[in-house]
Amino acid sequence: MRKHILPVLHGVFVIFALLGIGLMFVNSNYGRGLSWISSEDFETSELFNERLNNDIHYIFDYVNYRDVFETDGELDLEKDIAGVSNIGPYEEETVFTLDDLVRYARTRGYSLDENQNVIHVPVENNNTEINVKVNWKAYSPVENLSGPGDVFSTVEDLAKETLSCLGDYYKVVNFMIERPSNIYFQIRYKRSLTESSVYTNAADKTVDELKALGKYCYVQGSSLSMDTNLDQPPAEMTVFAEASNPYENSDYYAIIAVDTSYSANDAYAADSASFHRMRVFYITGLICLAVGLAGCLVTLYQMILDCKGRKLIYLDKVSLEGGLVICLAGILFFTYISDKTICKLLHTLFSIPYWDYIDMVVYLSITYVICLIAGFSVIRRYHAHTLWSNSIFRNLRKYFQLYILHQKFTFRVVLAYLVFLIFNFSLLGGIFLIAMNVSGTAGTVLSAVLGILLFLLDFWGFHTLFHSAWEQDRINEAVKNIASGDTSYQIDTSLFSGKEKVLAESINNIGIGLETAIQEQVKSERLKADLITNVSHDIKTPLTSIINYVDLIKRENIQDPKILDYLKILDQKSQRLKTLTEDLVEASKASSGNLRLDITDIDFSEIIYQTNGEFEEKFQQRRLELVTSIPDKRLMIEADGRRLWRILENLYNNAFKYAMEGSRVYVDLKETDDGSSAVFTIKNVSASPLNISPDELTERFVRGDVARTTEGSGLGLSIAQSLTKLQNGTFTLSIDGDLFKAQVEFPIKQN
Repeated sequence: MRKHILPVLHGVFVIFALLGIGLMFVNSNYGRGLSWISSEDFETSELFNERLNNDIHYIFDYVNYRDVFETDGELDLEKDIAGVSNIGPYEEETVFTLDDLVRYARTRGYSLDENQNVIHVPVENNNTEINVKVNWKAYSPVENLSGPGDVFSTVEDLAKETLSCLGDYYKVVNFMIERPSNIYFQIRYKRSLTESSVYTNAADKTVDELKALGKYCYVQGSSLSMDTNLDQPPAEMTVFAEASNPYENSDYYAIIAVDTSYSANDAYAADSASFHRMRVFYITGLICLAVGLAGCLVTLYQMILDCKGRKLIYLDKVSLEGGLVICLAGILFFTYISDKTICKLLHTLFSIPYWDYIDMVVYLSITYVICLIAGFSVIRRYHAHTLWSNSIFRNLRKYFQLYILHQKFTFRVVLAYLVFLIFNFSLLGGIFLIAMNVSGTAGTVLSAVLGILLFLLDFWGFHTLFHSAWEQDRINEAVKNIASGDTSYQIDTSLFSGKEKVLAESINNIGIGLETAIQEQVKSERLKADLITNVSHDIKTPLTSIINYVDLIKRENIQDPKILDYLKILDQKSQRLKTLTEDLVEASKASSGNLRLDITDIDFSEIIYQTNGEFEEKFQQRRLELVTSIPDKRLMIEADGRRLWRILENLYNNAFKYAMEGSRVYVDLKETDDGSSAVFTIKNVSASPLNISPDELTERFVRGDVARTTEGSGLGLSIAQSLTKLQNGTFTLSIDGDLFKAQVEFPIKQN
C-alpha cells in the first residue's frame, strides 16, 4: 500500500502547490512581494491613489466645464462652443453650438460609452473634411491659438474634442452628483462677500464634516501648505485649484474627501472589496504553496528511501544514456500531444488571459512527472550498483583512455573540436527545424529543450577547455614558484589526468631534488652565520677585559710619555673594536627585524618644525623654496623619536636630491576628517621624468636598484616605509606626471 499511497499523496501536494501559484499569479498584486499583505491598507495602495488622482482631475475638469455647458444649473445644448472661419480671402465666422458639435460627432461614429469615455465606430462617409481656422473655444478660453496645429483643424477633430470634454463633465455629474458616491468635493471661489462660485456634491456638509469622513485633501488659496492625511498627497491639486480660479485672487478653498466607510456602492467600494478579496486569495495561495512544497519534499524523500531494495524495471536495464534519451523523447512527445489535445480542451474552460499559464502548467507537469521517473531510475541503478557499470560513457571512456589520450596533443584537440562542431550543428539544426515546422507553445518547449541540451554541450566543451587551461596554469605556476626559489612547491595532481598528470608529477620530482640541494646550501650558510655570531660573542668578553685593564693602567699615574702614547692608541683601538662589535650585533638584529623601539608621546607638529629648520639652509643651496602648512594645535602621536626623525630626514633628503632646482617643496600636516590620524605630506616636482608607478618605485629601492639615484644606496624611501610600518603607521607614495608626493600617517593619541 505504501508504494501506491506515496505517489498519490505526492501528486495531491503538487496540485496544492500549483493551485497556490495560480492564486498568486492571477492576483492583481502579483509581483509586489509580501510586504503589502501586512503593512498596506486599501487607502495606502496604488489602486486607491491612482483612482483618487484621476477623480481629482475629473472634478477640476467639471469646475472648468460646468459654466461652459450649463445654463441655470441645467445642460444647455444651445450654448455656443466654438467659432471657426473658412481658410481663404473671405473669412466668415461660423459659430457651433454644443448640439451642432455633438450631432456632428455622432455622424462621424463618435459617442460616449457607459464610463463616459469617447469611443469610435468607423462609418462609411464619403464627405471630405475641409480644414477650418479655429478662432475660439468656449471650454479653452485662455488657450493660445498661435501654432498651425492649434489654429487650423477640421470640424471632425473639433467635434471629437468637444465630446471628450463633455464626457469628462458627465463623469462627475453622473457618478459623483446624481448617484451616491464615496468621494465628496467642495470648491468655492469668492469674488466678494456676496458673489462666489461653488462647485460641490456635498452642499450640506462643512469642511470639518468632510475631513471627518476619512481621507481628505484640503487646499486654501491663502495658505502655502496642503492640509491632508493622505500618504501620497496629490501634488497637482494645488495647480488645478489655482488654474481653475475665475477671479484670480487667493480667496478660495478646495476640499476633496473620501468616505472610507464606503457606504455608497461606487468604484471605491468595489475597489476596496477587490483589494481585500485579493489579499485573501494571495494569503490562501501562499498557504497552499507552502503546504504543497512541504508535502512534496516529505513525500519525495520517502519515495527516495523506498527506492532502496526495489527490483529493476525495464527502463533501469537500459543503459544510463539510453534511459535519459527515452525520457527526453517522452517529454517531447507528450508535450506535443498535450498541446494538440489537453491544452485545447482546457482553453474552452478558461478565458484567454489564463491560457499561457494553463499551457505552462501542463508542460511543466509532464516534464516533472517524466523527470521523476528518470530520477527514480537513476536512484535504483545507484542502489543496484549498475549506475556506472551499465553506461555507454564508461565504455567510451575506456576506449578514449586506451587509444585517444596517448595520441599527440594536436590530434586530440582537432578530434575534440570536430566532435564538438558536429553536435553543435546537429542541435542548432534541430532547433531551426522545430521553429519552422512546429508552432505555438509546443514548438517553444521543444526548442527550449534542445536549447538546454546545446547549452549543456557547450558548457561541457567549455569545462573541458577550462580544465585543460587550469592544468596548464597550475603547471606554469609551479614552474614560476620553483624558478623564483620556492623549491618546496608541490602540485596537487589529484585532479589532473593524461599527459598533464605525468608532466605535473615530473615537475614535483624536480622540485624535490632542488629542495634537497638548496637545504644543503642553506645549512652551509647557516653555519657561516653562526660562526660570525659566535666569533662576535667570543670577541666581546676578552675585549671587555682589555678595556678594563687599559683603564686600570691609566690610573697608575705613569709619567713616561711613550707609554702614555701607547696607552692612548690602545684605548682608541679598543674603543673602535668595541663599536665595531656592537654595530655587528645591531646589524644582525636589524636583518632579523628585531629592533627595539622607544615609543613615547611626540608632538608631530613640533618635530616637523625642527626638521624644517634643519633643512632650510640646505634647500637654499639648490634654490628650493619650502612651503609649509602646519596646524596651530598640537597633534600628539606615539612613536620612536629617533626612528621618526630618520623617516622625515629620508623624505627631506629625497626632495633635496631629486626636486627640480628653483622649484617649491610643499610640506603639509593635517588631521583626517574623523580626527583619528595625523597625515604628513611632502610634495615636489621631479627634475627628471617619473615613468614608473609608486609601487614599482618602492620595489626598486627594496631590490637596491640605483638606476635613478645619483648618490647613496638609493634605499631612503624603502627605509622610511619600513620604519613607518614598524611604528604602526601608513606610508603612501603617489605620482601624477612629474609631481611626486609622499604621505606618512600615524594614529593620533586619544586623551
